[in-house]
Amino acid sequence: HTRSRLCCGDCIRFDPFIMGKGAVKADKKAKKEPDVNWFLDVMSKILLTVSAIFLCLGVGMMGSGITMLGNGQDVEDNVELLNNLPLVPASYVVTFLGVMIIVVSAVGVYGGYQKNRFYLTMFLFFNLSIFVLLLVNSIYILTYDDDNTLDTVVKDFWFEEGIDARQRRIAYQNYFDCCGWVSNTDSLASGYSTPCTRGGPSACREATQKWLGENFTPTALFGVVFASLQGVGLLSLLIYLCTRKEEDEEELLRW
Repeated sequence: HTRSRLCCGDCIRFDPFIMGKGAVKADKKAKKEPDVNWFLDVMSKILLTVSAIFLCLGVGMMGSGITMLGNGQDVEDNVELLNNLPLVPASYVVTFLGVMIIVVSAVGVYGGYQKNRFYLTMFLFFNLSIFVLLLVNSIYILTYDDDNTLDTVVKDFWFEEGIDARQRRIAYQNYFDCCGWVSNTDSLASGYSTPCTRGGPSACREATQKWLGENFTPTALFGVVFASLQGVGLLSLLIYLCTRKEEDEEELLRW
């Protein structure tokens, strides 16, 4: 029988075998902790950098939205036949998302700098919402210059007869410097009688697609690329938060 107390009274004698197993576990944990801490430090710096980049891109997104809004409002005021194409609402959404990206990215910068899980979790969930809205809105804008979309919005109204319809066609042609709709002569027929005062211009559907390609499509493509980068960033942030949570729980248990 092994006595559990030494003759000094209060000292406890531990089994050497048990002490050996504990030492091995402690040694493994000590080797693991530097690797985890190194990973968390690197990830926090990456997240800080990514958040700062997102903030700058958010400023660009907001500026693009404001420019789109000005162009869309100008078309809405001068080209009645395009009023059913939601240029202005889409521009407001882009501008709003730009502002949201700036605010949320600032939260991400602060959270990454302080290594604060609460702010980084807020950054994760708000960025997830922005990611969905930005991707949907950008893809929606990319459909604007499609033949079928423009025909649905304009074509039936283009080929209406009457003085008012004729004035709408003339205003459209003057704004986009074009003639006709599908071809530059299809509005000269009797009943439409819309004059074409330009020599060899492009058809108005083609001219509209070109205008959209210059003023709306680049921002939509930028939105798709930015949303893709957000997806990668969100996945990285999720990995960081899960690892950080596990490490914090282990630290709590050690206490």
